[in-house]
Amino acid sequence: MPLNLGGDNDFTPYLKYNTKAGRFYVRPQGVTEDVEIVNPRLAIDMANIRTGWIYYSEGSGPEKVWDTSLAQAARRPPGPQKWKRGFEVMVFGNDNLPGVGVLGLREWSSNAGNANNAIVKMFEAYEAGTAANPGKVPFYVCAGVTPVNGQYGTKYEPRFELKGWVERAKIPAFEEYLEKQALKTEPHHAAGNGIAHPGPMATAAPAGKPFDDSIPF
Repeated sequence: MPLNLGGDNDFTPYLKYNTKAGRFYVRPQGVTEDVEIVNPRLAIDMANIRTGWIYYSEGSGPEKVWDTSLAQAARRPPGPQKWKRGFEVMVFGNDNLPGVGVLGLREWSSNAGNANNAIVKMFEAYEAGTAANPGKVPFYVCAGVTPVNGQYGTKYEPRFELKGWVERAKIPAFEEYLEKQALKTEPHHAAGNGIAHPGPMATAAPAGKPFDDSIPF
């Protein structure tokens, strides 16, 4: 009997934002290259956003060291790597996009300054409305990008507008993801220095259960 050491393919596909181009990308199932999507409309699980230090290296997945809480920042990891402050949050899109299909559940993470600036503004809007919308998640629409001139040329900050709130129960993919994460133990998913090393990004987006017609996207 052979050893059962194969992966479980239990990875969440990504939503990627390129600040140099001002464009969003995803990778559909069965495709080896990223596909651009324009002005995504997303429900975002802001209640479970994570912040911390992220390091992207060529040819491998990102390394991440998360803060103990949104109020308590982790120490910058030692070493020569260019660790930057960043975030990770789960998003869900219900639009059926050309060349992509239903966006479904995606992980959006970044350590780019302009993406960080955008998520800070989005989180502020979420905090301002969360007390009046218990049990709901915010729904945002990307209204375009804003050019930002800096030392290294022009980059682009995405502009998201908070358009409404959706009952959390209507997006079961968020809870399913959290339940899967809860089953994983930290020692098996982090290096000895506390740095998380995620597996390769998946190409299939689990769409979860169908949306109710009353959801506005």
